[in-house]
Formats: sequence, C-alpha cells, structure tokens
Amino acid sequence: MTGSREASSYDYELPPERIRLVPPKRREESRLAVVPRRPEEDRPLLFRSVSDLPEILRPGDRLVVNDSRVVPARTRGRTSRGREVEILFLGPFGGGSPHKVRFLAKGLGQETRLALFSGRGELRMEGYDENQGCFSGEYRGEKPLDGELEAEGEMPLPPYIAKRRRAEASDRERYQTVYARVPGSVAAPTAGLHLGPELLDRLSETGIGLSSVTLHVGLGTFRPLSPGPLSDHRMHSEWFEVPERTAREMAETRSRGGRVVAVGTTVLRSLESAFGKTPEEGRIRECSGWTDLFIRPGHRFGPVDGLLTNFHTPRSTLLVLVDAFLGGDGRWRGIYGRALSEGFFFLSYGDAMLIL
Repeated sequence: MTGSREASSYDYELPPERIRLVPPKRREESRLAVVPRRPEEDRPLLFRSVSDLPEILRPGDRLVVNDSRVVPARTRGRTSRGREVEILFLGPFGGGSPHKVRFLAKGLGQETRLALFSGRGELRMEGYDENQGCFSGEYRGEKPLDGELEAEGEMPLPPYIAKRRRAEASDRERYQTVYARVPGSVAAPTAGLHLGPELLDRLSETGIGLSSVTLHVGLGTFRPLSPGPLSDHRMHSEWFEVPERTAREMAETRSRGGRVVAVGTTVLRSLESAFGKTPEEGRIRECSGWTDLFIRPGHRFGPVDGLLTNFHTPRSTLLVLVDAFLGGDGRWRGIYGRALSEGFFFLSYGDAMLIL
C-alpha cells in the first residue's frame, strides 16, 4: 500500500563532497542524467549535459517553468536593548503599512517588537502558528517591506550552503532563475537555475516552446518528511497560478504530438494542483489559489510527459514526488546510486535529471 509507505524508505547516504556549494561558471554546463520514466521502456540511462537539451528534446516539445522570484528575505532586527535577532520573512511581501507577515526568527526570546532597517521599520509579534511552523506579526515601516528587503536583505540560501561559505554578491544572480518575474519565493525553484539565456534561445530556435506558471516557494517544500507513514505528512500551503495561456499552450502542444516537460517539482505541483480541479476533462485548466498537494506514489498524473529536476535531499517530499513520477516502484534509489558513482553533484547548485 503506497499510503502506508514509511518516510524511512526515502533515506539514502549523501556524502558531503557530493553537495555543490558554488554554482558552475555557466548555468547550462551542469551534468544531466536522462532517465526513462517508465521501467518497461528499454532505454539506457544516459549521461549528458544540460546544454544538450535542444538535441535531447524534439521540435514541438514544450518546457513549463516557474517564474516566481526569490525575495532577499533574510535580514536582522534589533531589540530595545540593542541585541541583534536574525529574521527570515516568509511573506506576504507586498502591501502597505501596517500589514500582516509570517516569519522565522532566531534568538527572539520574549521580545514583542523589533526595530528593522536602521529604524525605518518595526516588526510587532503576534504569536506562533503551530501548523505553519512560523511566527506571525505586523510590519510597519516608512517604505514597503518588499522594497526594503530588495535594498538591504540577504538571499535566503539553504543552510548547507550558508554554513559553509559566506553569501556572495553573485548569489543575488545565481540563486535566481533568469526568467524570474513575480516576487514571492523564499527558496529558488532550483531546476530552472540550469537554464541560461543562450540555452533558452537555442531551445526556441529548435522549435521548443516555453510557458510559465507561478508558485511561490515556501519552506514547506523543503521540510523533511514527518516520521512514520507518508500519509502522516502535511505540506504547508503555497500560492500558485496556472495562466489560461499556459493551459492553452500545453493542450495545443499535446494535440500536435509534442511533449510537455515541467521544469522543477514546483511546476509539476502547480500543474497537478490545477489538473486536480477538473481531472475528468483530461487537461489542465487555468487555476490559481493555495495548494498543499503532496504528490506521492499512487498519485494520478495529468498531461505532463517529463520532469527536469535536481537531485534532492534524503527524506524530502521532493524525492517522494520523483519516485511517484517514476511510477512509485523505488527505481529512484538505483538512479541516485548511479549518479553518485558517476560523480554527480546534488541539491540546489548541483546537477540535474531529466525524466522523460
């Protein structure tokens, strides 16, 4: 029974040296494992480069990307006694003053107010949300929160990167997709980090289409699996939008015999959330709202043919999604083991896998 599968079945050993801490010089020079989606397909595992995508895909195929933009949401506040407190805002980032916000904080103690941005702003505590695992409060400031963070905030790099190296100015660019448009994420949709402007141009010249959705990535996406059966795990809600144009372009692509490839797990979750509204129609419709969809083995997938994704952490919902997309038979373990033996790098700045 897939619903009773244990979180521990998604454990594997990830050597620290296989975690890339610095992105490659060029986005598309990351390595790429090309994996058949269905086990009955007699195709070998191929090892290529992301730059080979125009040759691996076919004219008439379509990539769907997540155009959410990472907000430099990490900053520091000061207590009335001058003690520094680290803060990670989770949103919402837009809005006037005052407006309600969610955030994480280290060293908060019993403080109820923090001064921000050299006194230009203030954060008032309201409580802790057990379900979402974060604080709630009210932001007041001379300028909007998103503007202050863009000017002074730090990129919310994953802890395994932040602990090993100082954040650099280049992270403002490299921990962001080149097509990022809508501010709202506190983590990058990392599969898209591999696609640079030159590669996107080559894909277009080859006849491969590009469409977009928006899913604002929250910390819940990367929250480790709860102990016990997968059915016990609860996802945090994230806001998404599948535009009418994207739904139409996907339908047209498939009607002409082309394949739809989701660039990243966030795109797949967005499309599957929209498909779940009207699955009987056999197509994805325009849709927006909040999703807490946890894709696990047994999920009925909509009209998505392929997935470009990174190699993910042990015991993560992302790894469970990959297993489900591969058919839920545990093949991911052999693929991950082979990638490790071939010297692939894992996690946010690591290499990629194309399931097709």
